[in-house]
Order: sequence, then structure tokens, then C-alpha cells
Amino acid sequence: MADLIRPDLCVIGAGALGIDLALLARQRGLDVVLVDIAGTELVGPAQGSLRRAAFLASAARAQAIRTAGHVGLDAAPPKPNFRAIGEHAVAVAATAAPRDAVERLAALGVAVLEGAAGFADQRSLRCGDTTIRARQFALATGAQPVIPALPGLDDVPYFTPETIADNIRKLSHLVVIGGSPQAFELAQAYHRLGSMVTLVPQGGVLPGFEPELVAILLQVLREEGLVIRDEAEVTAIVPRNQGTGVTLQTPAGEDSLDVSHILVAMGRAPVLDAALLDKLKLRRDRLRPDHLLVGSDGQTSNARVSAIGGAAGQEHPHVAARQAGLLVERLLGQGNGQLDPHKLPRFVATEPALAQLGTFAGDKSLRAGQSVLRANLAETDAARAMGQMQGAVRLVIGSKGAIAGAGAVGPGAGEIIAMLALAVSRGLTLGDLAHLALPQSSIGAALLELADRHLAQQEQPGWKRRLPALARFLP
Repeated sequence: MADLIRPDLCVIGAGALGIDLALLARQRGLDVVLVDIAGTELVGPAQGSLRRAAFLASAARAQAIRTAGHVGLDAAPPKPNFRAIGEHAVAVAATAAPRDAVERLAALGVAVLEGAAGFADQRSLRCGDTTIRARQFALATGAQPVIPALPGLDDVPYFTPETIADNIRKLSHLVVIGGSPQAFELAQAYHRLGSMVTLVPQGGVLPGFEPELVAILLQVLREEGLVIRDEAEVTAIVPRNQGTGVTLQTPAGEDSLDVSHILVAMGRAPVLDAALLDKLKLRRDRLRPDHLLVGSDGQTSNARVSAIGGAAGQEHPHVAARQAGLLVERLLGQGNGQLDPHKLPRFVATEPALAQLGTFAGDKSLRAGQSVLRANLAETDAARAMGQMQGAVRLVIGSKGAIAGAGAVGPGAGEIIAMLALAVSRGLTLGDLAHLALPQSSIGAALLELADRHLAQQEQPGWKRRLPALARFLP
């Protein structure tokens, strides 16, 4: 006989994000069912991101050895051991491995169902002999790499950002196809570890990031030796007896590359199994048909179904984790459960790093009363001490000092944007930041410079201008 259960929350997908959501909801007192279906990404975005971060750290250390002469030390050619680097990255990522033991989840009060599942109607999910009629369903089915329809690509082996993590040898000439953050991060890392790397930002260079700051990043990467063919587009892959040919289309005509390996890093698309979702008839995004149409709270066109993480088209682990937290808060009746895209930081873990808060597309997109302030990060004491002399911070400020957008490229870019994200979430203005007492040689000193400049540009009321003169007559 079939069972019918009515939990507060049914999480579909037992990857790392789904497990974390289920545990969080249970800890907050909600009745939770976790459905473990085939095809869920087992390595969660946070775990994969940590493994990549450990690999990038090894590459950064190699570059530090190579350029030690810049700070008065003996420089030496680094000797990377890819097997050891990979084992280190795996060990680091293991610290964030999913807490997925069924016994542990059951002990914490999370019911786990395994097997094929599918929605029977707009409000019921069937898994085996069990029917689940939850107050809210959460799709945490993850995402998969976007693979372009390039002639010849299926005829050769190629890496994705996930599979290249298992590589244990030096790659003589790697071509990276894609303009995503992962494409730039891995291209720089492999170049620093001794590979010849050509990056072809198929489909755009870091879409959504401020072009002025992206241009600074490209200049620095090229000076380091990375070949970036942003004027070209890959049109075909040509298998050969030795190596692989890559055909490029450029403004000057057709060109070609001889490479040893290919990395496709063009982002990820949600895993949306038709057998699971067909009965829901969820609406799709018009501009991206492989994505669900979701609101800022992850809500789909069905009020009982939300999507988080990769299933919602979100690639950033920190944003996916916040989506999970907001969903639980919404179920508990706390807040509106919505994400404000203007308060979400984005990050590219290259060196120099690129970080951005909100979205803005140059000076022409400014609204009435807004202005742009810029500062050179290379002029801070911290940058001089580290010998990192490239970088800038750019702020879009309202007439009263409200921070509408921010971007930074250079040393400490992530920390600067994190500070600004906190300020925006607390309703602080740029003028409020002028009161910060930062440690000496802090990279955040650039923000104080911008805050002081902003305050100096503000017209003071007449009585404030007369205060210094009046103070001279006081005892």
C-alpha cells in the first residue's frame, strides 16, 4: 500500500547543497524529507570550489617562487609535482565533503528516500511507493557543464572545470574555451605551473563584470605571459595523429592552433530531468530556455516549488548557501526570503583578483544624481609593500553617498567588496566609511580615500561652514 507523507519541506537532490538545506531546515524545527535521486551532483559547488581554490593556491605559490626577486629574495624556477598538487587539493576539499551518511541524517530527524522520483501532479511527488505532498519542494539537482556544439569536439578528449581537477600531469599546450571566471582562473593557474596556455573567451569576456576593470585584469594577465585571444572565436576542433588542431575565426580571417589538451569552461546549465518535472509544466526563462523562470527568492511558476543553487542557474556557492537560508526563513515566516542582486558580491580568483558588487555597465548607465569615483589600489601602502602595483577600485555613488555599485581589481579586491557588501546591507553610505579606523597598511585604505574625496565634494550648510570661525571665540 502506498504511503502518503506531508512534510514542511521536501528537498530533491542529495548533493552537498541539498543535504545542507535539509539539515538547516531540520535544525530550525521543520519536518524534512530528502529525496536522493540519480544524477544529483555528488560534489557540491562549495566542495568543488574549495578544491579549485587549493589548486590555485599552489599555482600562486609557484608564481611567488618565480618572482621572488621582486621583493629581494632569490628567484628560482618552480618544479610543480601535479600528482602532489592534486592530492593536496583533494585533501583540502575533503574537509567540506557532504555530511551524507544516511544514518547520521536519520539520527538528526531527516527522512531520506532513494530511487527514481517524479511529480505525479502539481502538488505531489512520487518516490517508489511513497507519495510526498510537501508544503514546499526545493529543487537542488545541481548543474552540468555547458558544452558548445563545435564540430569535432566530440571526437577528441577534453576537460571541463570539474574533470581537469583529476589531472596529474603537466599539459604542454592547453587551450581554454570560455570566458567564465573558472576559465580565467584555471588558465592562469596552468600557465603559472609551466603549461603554455591560450585562452579563447568564447561568448564574451567575463560577462556582467565592469569592462574598465576587466581591461585592467586582461592587461596584467597578458604581461604575465598568458595568451588571450579575445578577438577570436573557436569554430572547429580538428583531430590529428599527434595533438589536436583548433580552428579560429578572427577579424583578419581564419587561424589555427596546435594544442595538446582542451578545457571547455563556458559555465554551467541546470540539471532539469524531464521525467522528474514534466507534470509540473514549469515556465522557462525566455532568454535562456535551458533555465527555469525563477524569482529573486528562487520561486518557480509553481508556488509550491523553489529552485536553489545550480538548479536555479546560480553558480556561486556563497549565493546558493544564502538561497537555502532564505528558503528556510520563508517557510518559518521570517522575512520575504528574497535575494537582492545588487547586494550580491561576485568574484574572479585570479591574481590580481576581480570582485564586483551589484551590476553596472559603464558611465552611460548612471541614473540621475549618481556619480563614479575611482581610486588606484596600487597607490596604497599595502600594495607597495607587497610589490603588487596594479589595481583599481570603482564606485557608483548616489547623490547622498548611497553605494549603488562597486568593483575592484587588484590585491585585496575580495576584502574590499566584502566590506562594501556589509555596508550596503546595513544601509551605510560612503561617508559613513570615512569614520573607519583601519590598521596601518590596510588595503582598504583606498575606501577611506574615496570616502574623504566624496565628503570634500559635498556642499556644507552655511552654519557648518561658520562653525570653525565661531569656535575661535569660545573659551
